[in-house]
Amino acid sequence: MNDAKRFWPPSREFVRYWLPVIVYAALMLTISSIPIRIRRVPFRNYDKVFHFFEYGIYAWLWYRAFKGTTSISSRGRIAIATVLICTIFGFIDELYQAHTPYRTSDIYDLAADASGSFAAVILADLIQDVFPRS
Repeated sequence: MNDAKRFWPPSREFVRYWLPVIVYAALMLTISSIPIRIRRVPFRNYDKVFHFFEYGIYAWLWYRAFKGTTSISSRGRIAIATVLICTIFGFIDELYQAHTPYRTSDIYDLAADASGSFAAVILADLIQDVFPRS
């Protein structure tokens, strides 16, 4: 079998679970590439709130993809993998922003990324407990 035919067209599973993860990561990196000079801030540390929710969504997408496509049965392992992947991505994003004009790299942004990822995984687990799939 031709290797190209094995991967194209993409499976429904890939489109449903993994394409959103890839598109969202690309969107995050694109936004990180925009040199923004902010003159007024709505409130102190507003960017930490943004990071928290941005990475919360990213973690939810990863968690959803893992649950929908892998044979890992342990929710704990999926949660740990999700938070680790999102935190590592946040670290790489902070390094990238350190070299982007008018952007800064901040350890507290990374902490907000990890916290948002962790909170999203906890929320996803709670929702799964309340609304289990049959």
